[in-house]
Amino acid sequence: MAKHQPEEVRRRQILDAAKRCFIERGLDATTMRDIARIAGLSLGGIYFHFASKEDIFRAVCDETYGTVLRKWRESPERAGQSAESLLRELAAINLDMLDSEPDYFRLALVLNGAAVVNDDLKRVKRDHHRGFVDFLAAALERGVAAGELVAHDTGAIAEGIVALFDGFYLRRAIDADVTPRTSAIAAIDAILKGLAKQN
Repeated sequence: MAKHQPEEVRRRQILDAAKRCFIERGLDATTMRDIARIAGLSLGGIYFHFASKEDIFRAVCDETYGTVLRKWRESPERAGQSAESLLRELAAINLDMLDSEPDYFRLALVLNGAAVVNDDLKRVKRDHHRGFVDFLAAALERGVAAGELVAHDTGAIAEGIVALFDGFYLRRAIDADVTPRTSAIAAIDAILKGLAKQN
């Protein structure tokens, strides 16, 4: 019998087991019994915390899609930090995650595939995507206001930067030999050079 644990510990155990199952088996092939087995809990223990596999999946979606954005938001915005410095710091966070957390991106592929056909999951994905774009656009707008960057369509450039990293996430998830650091830095360099205000 599993020892009594605080609710948050059990939820964490279940979500971690579900992530592993979704990565290894995909959403459709994963059952509540699979999640219970990997979590080391009874089926009743899983249902005590989550009503269905879909509930678990939504919780995993919300947590996974929010990971990078939380890291971006927690990135220290020191007074006077330039837009260029902030963008490079945010790129470094993404690149470090690509190197250190490959399962994150494999899981994101599973979630994105499910979001294509599930409107509720699509909404979760869209909300997080909008958070990325808005965060980047705000940094670019500060750069324009400070006279560091030329005026430009900050929303469009922010969308392009997010798409750039989405592409690297996909490539890394399906090809472990891909090393995006050089390419991503070169692309960010080109974007920043194109936006830099000439003195």
